[in-house]
Amino acid sequence: MSISSTAFGRVVLTGKDAEKFKSQVRYGRASAASRSAVTEGVKLAKQLSANGSVTFRLPKIRPAK
Repeated sequence: MSISSTAFGRVVLTGKDAEKFKSQVRYGRASAASRSAVTEGVKLAKQLSANGSVTFRLPKIRPAK
């Protein structure tokens, strides 16, 4: 049985779900999207640490026609 606890509650995985989760944690590979998200997060964390604030630009969203 695997148990993951948080401040907001907990999730209990048993049986096949627990085994699959353990396997994914041990042998899983990061996707390209997760790697780029971590890279961007590290940049923001460094900027926050150095300046005490973070500056970023959001892409312009064009309204749907």
